[in-house]
Amino acid sequence: MVKKSKIIIFKQKLYKLKSYLILAIKMKIETGDTLYEPMSRNTGEVISVIEHPNGKIIKIRWRLDGQLPHDTELFYKKVKRCIRDGLYEHTPAN
Repeated sequence: MVKKSKIIIFKQKLYKLKSYLILAIKMKIETGDTLYEPMSRNTGEVISVIEHPNGKIIKIRWRLDGQLPHDTELFYKKVKRCIRDGLYEHTPAN
């Protein structure tokens, strides 16, 4: 007989795998999309997505109230992971 704790752990892993697959299939980050970072209240706009030998690179222009905007370059994979983990909120352009 299988213990209940093992069944619960299995269900959690299955749920996590399902969420990874949904993000991999449905979500694409494109130019013009908006990102919001709740911890620092930054709002960013994706300026460009660049192909690079090490993977895609996303250029984001972050805007803070009362300050000048600043640009960052992040790997596509990292931004998707931050969205999945809830560090960024993603809003598609269209």
